[in-house]
Order: sequence, then structure tokens, then C-alpha cells
Amino acid sequence: MNLQKIFLFCTERSGSNLITKLMNAHSEICGPSTKHILNPTFRNLHRYEPLEELENWNAFIEDLINLFNVDFSKWQMSFSKNELIEQVEIGDVNALFHYIFDKETKGQSKNICFVKEIKTYEIVPHINHYLSGSKYVYLVRDPRDMALSWKKSSIHRGGIVTAARQWKTDQQQYLKYYHLERLNKNILKLHYEDLLAQTDIELQKLFSFIGVGYEEVHLRFHKDHLTKENSRKNEAWKNIDKGLLKDNKEKFLKELSAKEIAIVEYICKDEMAFFGYVSKSTEPYPSDIITKEIDEMQRLENALPYAPPPSVKANMKAKTRFYKR
Repeated sequence: MNLQKIFLFCTERSGSNLITKLMNAHSEICGPSTKHILNPTFRNLHRYEPLEELENWNAFIEDLINLFNVDFSKWQMSFSKNELIEQVEIGDVNALFHYIFDKETKGQSKNICFVKEIKTYEIVPHINHYLSGSKYVYLVRDPRDMALSWKKSSIHRGGIVTAARQWKTDQQQYLKYYHLERLNKNILKLHYEDLLAQTDIELQKLFSFIGVGYEEVHLRFHKDHLTKENSRKNEAWKNIDKGLLKDNKEKFLKELSAKEIAIVEYICKDEMAFFGYVSKSTEPYPSDIITKEIDEMQRLENALPYAPPPSVKANMKAKTRFYKR
């Protein structure tokens, strides 16, 4: 019998690693550090069709193993091409991904897997088809703090405008599926700020939704040996071994300029209103002026040098194989 899967809806720089590792600290939940194996595979299955043909299936498994083995993050369990070919019937995508996530989950003596992917909205139909019965958790963060974090990160291309536009796009896409999944009582929405401010309450909601008992995971998640090891593999994950950073919110008030705050709010205003994020701009900017400012900032951001670390480059390179079949 396949184990329960919980998938995360979350924009980058919005607490996705934190909530994954909080879940991983629960005695029944495995939250492996992401390897980004689902998005590129699900979106390119058509390039390997018919998957029931051995040559195509072998090529798909080979590309999947190549991506998995990139030194981007570490899992407790490992996989080989021969293992997957032997354990999974040819063409059975459902069984393949259940096998991968279930092996890691069972390897930690747990029975639920909490899965982080980027832009999960791009593969929700695939998840619901191939991994049916999955649930979703939607974590949203103030776009001004998200944009500040993005601006400070060497992993992400661009700056404030790029980040704000990504946040807006992500929420627009996630909200379509949030509406549908909520009708089925299959999704829980949380705010990053609430998770920091009232951790016990938010965790109780989350564990009740998942169907497990409450545990004080926030007191121990950062002590896990794999969490510590993965925190050193990626600059974007460096805080996950430091415990819960209660003051990691509203930093934009001190670290973004008034103009930067106004620009993020202008880009994200409709979605901010839906989520209850209140404007902090100290002075109004006419729309024609701010539009010109945004366009100029985007031009400058596009010209910024981008030099991601080797592990990120390797992960990106491994993903491209799925798009070139």
C-alpha cells in the first residue's frame, strides 16, 4: 500500500525549507530536502512516449537517476537505475514515484511524506493523477520580505522586481488550485508570519489536517543530522540548522527603501489584499511614474551577473536533459 503524500504550495524564499524540516522532525512524517525531481519529469513525460517501450522507459529512468544523483541535497536512501527497473513495472509512473518517496520515508521508519517542489502548480494535475489521494499545504509569505530575501540571495537571478513578479505569478497560479482543493477539504493555508508568531497554534492546525498527533517539532527540527548536512549544501538553506528565527519577519521595513516597498506593493497589491497584507508605503507614487521605475529596475536586474554555486548549476543541467529528449 502506498504511503500518504503531502505536497507544498509555496513561493521560493517563503519558508518552504523551514516547514519541510519542521514536518521532518515529526515521528510520523518524512520531509526530505528537495531534489526537484517531479517538476521536470512530469512536464516532459510526453517526450519519452510510449513509456511502455523498454528503450524509452530505460532512457526516462536514466535521466531521472542522473538528476537524483546530483549533489544538490542529500537523502538517507539512494537509488540505482537497475533497482528502479527491477522494482517498478515498465511504464508505471505512479508506482515509480511512490517507490522513490516511500523508500525514503520507510527508511526513516515513518509513514507520511511531505514533498517540497518549486512551482508545484505546474504539476498539480500530474500529482492528482499519478499520486492520487495526496493532500496540499499552502504556505504564503509577505511579498516584501520574500523580495528582500530574494534580493540578498546569490541563488536567485534578479532583484526586487523579479521577486515581486514571481510572487504575484505564483499566487495567481496557486490560488486557482487552492480554490478547487479547498472544495474537497484537501488543502490547508498557512501564513509564514503566523508560523513564527504562534508556532504551537499553527502546528496544531497543520498536524490535525495531516491526521497526526501534535509534537513540539519546532524545538528539535534543526538538530537532525541530515538537516544540518543539507544546510551546508545550499546558501538558500543556511538558516535551517539555526532553529526557529522568530524575528524573521517585517525586515523589509528597515532593509528596503521606501521606493522598493512601494514597487513591491504596486506589483502585488491585488494578491496582498486577498491575503490580508497591509500597505506600508509612506507616500503614494503615481502609477505612470512607478510603472517607469519598475521597467527600469527590471532592465537593470536583467543585466546583473548571475553565478549560482556548482550544485545549483549541476541541478539545472540535469533538468535540461528532460527538455531535450
